[in-house]
Amino acid sequence: MTASAGTSILVVDDEEHNRALLRAILGGQHRILEAANGPAALEMIAADRIDLVLLDVMMPGMTGYDVCKKIKERSGQPFLPVLLVTALSEQEQKNLGLQAGADDFLTKPVDRRELLLRVRSFLRLRAQNRHVRGVLGQRDRRRADITAGFKIAPRALASALCQMVHDMRSPLAAIIAHLNLVLDEVPQGRLRDDVQAALRGADAMRDALEEALQIRLLEAKELPIARAAVDLRSLIGDAASTVEPTARRKRITLSTAVEGDPVASVDGKLVRRAIENLLGNAMKYTPAGRDVSVALRHRDGAVEIEVADRGPGIPAELRSTMFQKYGSVEAKKGGSRKGFGLGLYMVKLVADGHGGAAEVRLRTAA
Repeated sequence: MTASAGTSILVVDDEEHNRALLRAILGGQHRILEAANGPAALEMIAADRIDLVLLDVMMPGMTGYDVCKKIKERSGQPFLPVLLVTALSEQEQKNLGLQAGADDFLTKPVDRRELLLRVRSFLRLRAQNRHVRGVLGQRDRRRADITAGFKIAPRALASALCQMVHDMRSPLAAIIAHLNLVLDEVPQGRLRDDVQAALRGADAMRDALEEALQIRLLEAKELPIARAAVDLRSLIGDAASTVEPTARRKRITLSTAVEGDPVASVDGKLVRRAIENLLGNAMKYTPAGRDVSVALRHRDGAVEIEVADRGPGIPAELRSTMFQKYGSVEAKKGGSRKGFGLGLYMVKLVADGHGGAAEVRLRTAA
């Protein structure tokens, strides 16, 4: 399900014309519910499925801050994003909103594009939250969190970490949305370069969080392998494009090749991420001026992916552990850590999910 399919947005405002404006902007894409005051809004949230709340602050009787606090105090409920819509701009008013648990703010008069961007971002987070809770929640809540000796059970700990990773994505999505808005307004120059650098860093962090969740679900065999016909040339090209800036900076020659049938039935998103992880690892260890190659061979219904580099090589005693969880080579050799070993571990999980395996091979030096 996409973030907009079947989503319900509750607009809470004592002024009918304000509700009508938001309804006109969002009504074509979402189911819009309306409430003219706080108590009515809380009743609707309790009785109906609401995916996002647009909440006016200055209302008679029960203020938007009070309503937001009541919404966020609900226990055991999925993440319900609340965006405060206010004409107030003072920092103290925003602080009150944050204390009440607001996820973001929109300033009156509402900008149509900003509204659509923020709504889209938070509906996506809402959908992801429901998916994670649906996969992990029921089973893990039935298990005891504490074993004898007051040690946290491994499964409960993994679920707690998974939930923590998920919770980090909400403020990160807001950061990315804000940076995109700033980028639209900043002219060419040093400041724009800085904003773009910040946005790249935020995007990289978001990708890392997504990978952590995917690893958790793959480990539990709860992320199904969605096989479909995939163009291998496009797949390998898209994966290689993510490391091209690094290749240019290090003057590394990056080559790609596809042998055999160019179409295969695989989970394109997961396989692409696995290739990206392999290429990222190769770029990290390949000296400047050398070469890295990635080849896909599709024969007899099987797909073999080979990423080769000219790095320093892996000690023989560590090759069998390369694709283990937290299998950082530097840590095992007692050196400084360049990573935590999760990237190659995900490669192994993706290979396992497709009925294959991940291994290290030696390539004869040219």
